[in-house]
Amino acid sequence: MSDKKPITVVGATGAQGGATVRALLRDEAFAVRAVTRDPGSDAARALAEAGAQVVQADIDDEASLVAALDGAIRVRP
Repeated sequence: MSDKKPITVVGATGAQGGATVRALLRDEAFAVRAVTRDPGSDAARALAEAGAQVVQADIDDEASLVAALDGAIRVRP
């Protein structure tokens, strides 16, 4: 994973976030960090098994978001 671009997806266990994580995992250019409030959920475990790094963070907890985003690339539309 060292040559891969680190990218973070917030809301990774939701419908849109999960689809985004799965699409990025198919692209070998990215190391995918999947952010969820509950890394022990079935959806989070499935993402981990698929190859994502699952991390816990909450949008109401700034420190957890800063840690989850550390080192990730910025993608702008």
